[in-house]
Amino acid sequence: MSDFDPLSPDSYRFWATEHVRFADLDMLGHVNNKAYATYFEPGRIAYFSSKGLNDGPKVGMVMVRLEIDYRKEINFPATLRVGVRPLKLTKSTITLSVAIFNGDICSANSISTAIRFDPVTRKSTPFTDIERAALEADL
Repeated sequence: MSDFDPLSPDSYRFWATEHVRFADLDMLGHVNNKAYATYFEPGRIAYFSSKGLNDGPKVGMVMVRLEIDYRKEINFPATLRVGVRPLKLTKSTITLSVAIFNGDICSANSISTAIRFDPVTRKSTPFTDIERAALEADL
């Protein structure tokens, strides 16, 4: 991963699409900082779902950390691309790089950590061998 640049669209293999809503704007007419966090979420969820980690009531992922760097304002209207790439995998957590691109320009990027969560026991639980293999393939 030495060639990984979180601000380059070439660094991401998994993509989701988001649209700027009028309600996302602040008094200055650009996207409010809280909306950026909302744009990151569907990318993470789509990525987790593609790996079988949002399997209804059986297993889920819970965010425990979200760090955001705001880079460039976004205006209405816009169609955004959200790139997702795993950075680190442990027994029950995954750290992701997620970036919002307006065209080829990175408007914001984040580092987030999520825990594999058992909704019955309400505790973290290790990734299965199948989940781990699917996630490791993207590292």
